[in-house]
Amino acid sequence: MEIVDLAPQSAVVRQAAASLLVEGFDAPRGWPTLESGVEEVDSVLDKGFARLAVEGELLLGWVGGLPAYNGRVWELHPLVVDRAHRRRGIGRALVAAFEVEATRRGALTLTLGTDDDSGMTSLADVDLYADVASHIASLRDLGRNHPFLFYRRLGYVVTGVMPDANGPGRPDIYMSKPARGR
Repeated sequence: MEIVDLAPQSAVVRQAAASLLVEGFDAPRGWPTLESGVEEVDSVLDKGFARLAVEGELLLGWVGGLPAYNGRVWELHPLVVDRAHRRRGIGRALVAAFEVEATRRGALTLTLGTDDDSGMTSLADVDLYADVASHIASLRDLGRNHPFLFYRRLGYVVTGVMPDANGPGRPDIYMSKPARGR
C-alpha cells in the first residue's frame, strides 16, 4: 500500500474517490449521489488537502484535511475506506498521513466530527442539553462499533458534541488531539 496526494490525480481517480464516499457511508447520511461525492472531493481539494491509499491501480480509501482557526486547527474530513478492505490498517495509515500533513502545515490541534446519525451510541435519542458533560463522560458504543472507538484508539478524545446536528436525537461527536511536534 502507498499513500499519495489526490490533488495531481486524474479526473478518473477523483471520481473513484467520490464513488467511495457514496458507497462507503451507511444510511441515512453521507453522500447519496456521485454528484454530491464529486462536489465533496472538489471542495476538500479547494480548501485543504487529500491523501489516497492505493495498491497499484486500486483505490483503497482516502482522507481529507480542512484548515480552521487560521491553520492552527485542521479537521480530518472525510475518511473513507473501501468496505472490502476495512480492518487492515488502511484507515489508521490514512489518519497518520493526515496528521503528518496537517502538522507540516502548522496544526496545533487535530479535530474531527463523527456523527451518530443512526443511533449507535449512548448520545443518541437523549436530551443532551440536560447535562452535556455527564453524557459525554458516560459515552459508550451500543454494540455496533461506532467510529468514535476507532478514533479513540488513535489518541483522539471527545471534546464536545453538537446535539441534534443530524436531526432530533442524532448528534455529531467532536474529537481532537494535539498535533505531533507541537
